[in-house]
Amino acid sequence: MRTAVAVLAAWTAFAASPEDFEKRIRPILASRCGDCHNAKSRMGGVDLSSAAAFRSGPGAPRVAAAISYDGKVKMPPTGKLPAAEYATLREWLESGAVWPEAAAAVSAARWWSFEPVRPVEGESIDSLWRAGLRKAGLDPAGRAEKLTLLRRATFDLTGLPPTETEMDAFERDQSPEAFSRVVDRLLASPRYGEKWGRHWLDVARYADSTGADEDHRYPHAWRYRDWVIAAFNNDMPYNQFVRAQIAGDTLAAPDGAEVNVDGIVATGFLALGPKLIAEQDKVKMFYDIVDEQIDTTGRTFLGLTLGCARCHDHKFDPVTAKDYYSLAAIFASTKQLAQLEGTVSKLYFAPLVGKAEAGAYQQHQSWIEAKQKEIDGVLAKETARYREGLIPDLARYLLAARGFGSRDGLDAKVVDRFAKYLAPNGERRPHIEAIQQADAAAAPSVAERFAREFREEVARRKKKEKVFAGDNRFYTEVVATAGPFGLHKEDRDAVLSAAAKADLARLESELAELKASGPPEPPMACAVAEGEPVEQHVFVRGNPAAKGEPVSQRMPEFLAAGKQPEVRAGSGRRELAAWIASPANPLTARVMVNRIWQGHFGEGLVRTASNFGKMGEKPSHPELLDYLAGEFVRGGWSVKAMHRAIMLSEPYLLRSAASDPKDAENRMLAHYPRRRLAVEEMRDAMLFVDGSLDLSMGGTYQSGTGTDKEFSDDRKSIDPSSVPRRLVYLPLRRSNLPSLLNLFDFGDATTPGDGRSQTNVAPQALFMMNSPFVQARAQRLAGIVGDDVAGAFARVLNRRASADEVRQARAYVSGFPGERKLAWMSYYQTLLASNEFLYVD
Repeated sequence: MRTAVAVLAAWTAFAASPEDFEKRIRPILASRCGDCHNAKSRMGGVDLSSAAAFRSGPGAPRVAAAISYDGKVKMPPTGKLPAAEYATLREWLESGAVWPEAAAAVSAARWWSFEPVRPVEGESIDSLWRAGLRKAGLDPAGRAEKLTLLRRATFDLTGLPPTETEMDAFERDQSPEAFSRVVDRLLASPRYGEKWGRHWLDVARYADSTGADEDHRYPHAWRYRDWVIAAFNNDMPYNQFVRAQIAGDTLAAPDGAEVNVDGIVATGFLALGPKLIAEQDKVKMFYDIVDEQIDTTGRTFLGLTLGCARCHDHKFDPVTAKDYYSLAAIFASTKQLAQLEGTVSKLYFAPLVGKAEAGAYQQHQSWIEAKQKEIDGVLAKETARYREGLIPDLARYLLAARGFGSRDGLDAKVVDRFAKYLAPNGERRPHIEAIQQADAAAAPSVAERFAREFREEVARRKKKEKVFAGDNRFYTEVVATAGPFGLHKEDRDAVLSAAAKADLARLESELAELKASGPPEPPMACAVAEGEPVEQHVFVRGNPAAKGEPVSQRMPEFLAAGKQPEVRAGSGRRELAAWIASPANPLTARVMVNRIWQGHFGEGLVRTASNFGKMGEKPSHPELLDYLAGEFVRGGWSVKAMHRAIMLSEPYLLRSAASDPKDAENRMLAHYPRRRLAVEEMRDAMLFVDGSLDLSMGGTYQSGTGTDKEFSDDRKSIDPSSVPRRLVYLPLRRSNLPSLLNLFDFGDATTPGDGRSQTNVAPQALFMMNSPFVQARAQRLAGIVGDDVAGAFARVLNRRASADEVRQARAYVSGFPGERKLAWMSYYQTLLASNEFLYVD
């Protein structure tokens, strides 16, 4: 059961996020209820297309009862909602069925972010910041001390603390350029790309697996991660960075090579989102992938929630459903998967070699796949024969598994498999609840009904009939290879015919020979490619089965205005990328400079970093935001130049002590905002100060492809305490993120990051006190510095220890009840657990 805190958090999220409602709730109401319960039809006198029905009429409780199938009225009438949709809708209903009031789409004249970037001449960051302070009647805090600035800048740009040697050098340098030299040195460090690459990976919702129940590996995701790190280290112009991630595969290689390797790898931005590839409604699955890409592209580069227009015109911003499906035409004409059809769709991996080499490898793989299909065909035929012998006794198997019938004449293994299948497993499985819950009196008739419906399903499948209600989950689970009626590997010898055994032996030998003789796999990337052109229509209420007017590939009409690029061939991603990366686009530069500002100050000038639309916040310093955006473009879209400008400005150099209570939230930046280290900084810094951090770059720790058994340890992400590399290099399994990351506010690696939250909860303090990882760091630190308290302060807190602090440390150790080395270890653990280590001033 969820805790009250979790429920409250979910309620708050629904109540506070109109875009969440538009993306998660309205599509379910539209697709599952809209055909019958709309303003025109009003079947049963109920219209569920507006808030009114949930405040009067049936009300939220009656809707909740209907979708639960517990009462007399059961909705939808075609069958229960899928589990994920049911959980989402039920949570919304229980939270009060909050229905955001619609707002008219705004015009360019009425919303700041759609206006052109205004030139701000004769100004600077400092002058515009000071103007904001004067207007608010605030005085700035004084300048921070040198070592405070050094620690701040080093963590900001590298995610690691400064060394004692760097502290000494900066203290000795008394020139006016001392701090600018520090900034330049840090920007030139390879550690910079690791820190700021991680910032971008948050925005790009990077992970190494698909997530959801299946959680298939992305075996080549690390190439995109390494590309991002290298792009930041090389100061790739941001407009080029944008184009590469949306359409790098369509761009010529800069060195004239046949294959644009970096461009292909960069499209991992589109390819590495969450995917439910085992979804059986393949059209829905495909357009869910397209929708995720539209939404991520909009939030990441434009700061717009474009995905809210999937079912209807955007309720808040000037984006129509036609605009949305014009973008869908672009992404739907992009190769997303190697194979859509099948129980589990196949992920697409792009070869990073020339056509000839890639073609030879793919041809050989097709021979291997053909041979495997022959093997699968033999097994399928034998499995069907085996299953035919079991089907007549299905009702008896169900009763025996429940303990209500005799096992005589039944296969004991099959009975045991049914017993395991029907046992509770913590998941609600409505399709078998009737037989699971039946008592001895009711079980025979229930079992007979299951058997009859199973035989009907077999007959339908033999005739290749399509079942309107969708997949028969009981049937598919029972006949699956690992199901009760599946032909398990250990039973094949007893079941296969002699002819089948001979065929399999021959085919498996031929398969082994093919695998041994083929060319090696070329380097591959998780990427997208140009696909077959799609004749796209608007989907009425987001339903692919309800096609509206046809649309062509184009940019959102209002936003592109008179600068609509023409898509003459291909998917249109190249034109989309060029439009987004254009200096004339008022959103792109604003969004990125705001993200850079956010990385230095904890909050952006626009606090809703991925939403510059009507439901986002307005900038605290609008002129300063436009000044930065203009300078960004004029400076060749250099991210490093923007860092340098911000870090050498007055607001960055301030003390973190608050100076005036009139601005409690520090929106005007009268002082530097203190921030807690991100989980990567905290963990990496601990390894760094005890000398055990491995600074080698790139590569991957993930191996294999596909997924793993549901409760297998192979599904888990690598424990961050087990590897001394920087945390950015450890693979992330979306469905099983390391507990350390969840504890310290990492996020879900599923949606574009708007910035890390900073919770302050007891388990975090308990981790610092009791974690073997922290204790090991303190022990190593004690082994390095011994009783040198000043040296420990320099390593851990990056400042000089006072005489008083040295005396207190020695007094602590003297009074410690245990060995001297344990005493020093305990003391150094208190430094690592201190707020002074965990926070940056």
